[in-house]
Amino acid sequence: MSGAAKVRIARARGEADEAKARLLNTVEEAKARLAPGKLASDAVQSAKDKSIVVADDAVTAVKDNPGLTAGVATVAALYIARKPLFSAVRSFFRSSDPDTAPHQNDKASRRKADDMENLNG
Repeated sequence: MSGAAKVRIARARGEADEAKARLLNTVEEAKARLAPGKLASDAVQSAKDKSIVVADDAVTAVKDNPGLTAGVATVAALYIARKPLFSAVRSFFRSSDPDTAPHQNDKASRRKADDMENLNG
């Protein structure tokens, strides 16, 4: 083997060793990035960042449209409280309905009816 061939072989081995070192370094970086703890931490941080942006956008929208916001909040509150509200309205109209007679077997209802008659004269 000539001296030039030995130099080329040595150079090729050096380049191969450098490529191997770069590959191993890349694998180690990939392992570090793909570690479960790191992925979870990145996901949490990303969610925090997005929630901050959404909250900021929401505050800006509320400041720009306070009437619309109040209306939407009112509708949402009425929707959430619809069952108790309907129940209250229903009981209000039932108690003011003169056609609704108290049950004769219910002593408390009869007593209430008697008290109402005494008050009305």
